[in-house]
Amino acid sequence: MILDLHMHTIMGSIDSNLSVENAAKKIYEKGLDGACLTEHSSIWEKNNNQIEDIFNLYNLKIFRAIEISTDYGHIIAIGFDKYYSGSHNLEILRKYADKYGAFLISAHPARRIFGKEKYQQNLLYKGKDYIPSIDEFSSNKLFKLVDGVEVLNGGNNLAENKYAYIAAKNNELVMTAGTDAHSESGIGLYGTRFKNEINNVQDLVFNLKNNYSEPVLQSDNAWIELDLNYYNSE
Repeated sequence: MILDLHMHTIMGSIDSNLSVENAAKKIYEKGLDGACLTEHSSIWEKNNNQIEDIFNLYNLKIFRAIEISTDYGHIIAIGFDKYYSGSHNLEILRKYADKYGAFLISAHPARRIFGKEKYQQNLLYKGKDYIPSIDEFSSNKLFKLVDGVEVLNGGNNLAENKYAYIAAKNNELVMTAGTDAHSESGIGLYGTRFKNEINNVQDLVFNLKNNYSEPVLQSDNAWIELDLNYYNSE
């Protein structure tokens, strides 16, 4: 089973122009089995059957999640029913995750880390005047507060994704992949493949926590396992 674990629609993300209908259609066309809707700082209501009905038309799975802006960058939280006050502080968010059994993923942690500006635009090193080494990056406190790292993000370049991969590996964290799609064009590049059938959020969290998954990418209309050499193909 392959899911896109990072996607935004007009239902909950003002920077997206992707409708739920078009998302479902494109996910089906690209050979995915479903997705997580990770809207910005909000989560669609549990009893909102409209979204599930649309995905059911294509026999697809759809799961609720949320992308939260924190003091350590953007975090995808899977397993919450709502946004909890104070979650912009990652240490507080970690406590909520432990309390409610949620799974936390660092989304695109190395985005813009190799920028040409004098001062860093990366959220972990914003304002710094240097590019951190991979060892410094890997030792960031962020990676002690999350359960997984997004090592393939459709909005990142390969060098940024490679930094995330190495940090995940160095910290022995679960690796996930998602397109971060805000439009149809981004869907189908990356996904996370699960060993087991995922029928609900509880299944999803269980399989992530037990690392019964792997990041995959689409090549020649087939889903293939991530190889480290892929990061050097740009």
